[in-house]
Amino acid sequence: MIGEFRRIGNMMFLSGLVDASSGNMSFKAKDGVWITKTGKSLYNLRGKDIVKIGFERDVRWNAASSEVEIHINIYKLNKKSKAILHAHSISTIILSLKGYKTIEPIDYEGSLFLKSVDILDIPYNNWQTAKEIIPQYLKETQKQIVVAKGHGVFAYSDTLFGALQLISALENSSKIILGVEGD
Repeated sequence: MIGEFRRIGNMMFLSGLVDASSGNMSFKAKDGVWITKTGKSLYNLRGKDIVKIGFERDVRWNAASSEVEIHINIYKLNKKSKAILHAHSISTIILSLKGYKTIEPIDYEGSLFLKSVDILDIPYNNWQTAKEIIPQYLKETQKQIVVAKGHGVFAYSDTLFGALQLISALENSSKIILGVEGD
């Protein structure tokens, strides 16, 4: 498990999808969730950087990512979810701050993999509501990816790599859109 966390974390960091201490990831096991610890860099993850938690809050949650409740609620509401990534991809965040409500890729790869990705406007001073809004949105729309305005991207799949593919495709499409706009 740690090898796959390290591989995906390194890919996210080296691709610029996260900075030195942002982003998080988790993988659902039969009896709980493996999740990165709060404040840990996704680059060169080690075993001590990941914690196994239960689906109900207990003391182990204190070490988990600050986004732990979003991860757990996605798993509870979306039975297809087995792996979740959260990235702070710059170009995607820029589009969200420019007033886009939806990112519709104009490139072939992006349009093939993503169709369109919605942007949720969750006020920073009310971020605690994201633990309900994001999982509920993913359940209702049956989409596997969503952007939180000014914050970042949440994606789930059956593998960590599958979630990375979605986030990576979105970031590449966002760069293309910004390039075409000339900003």
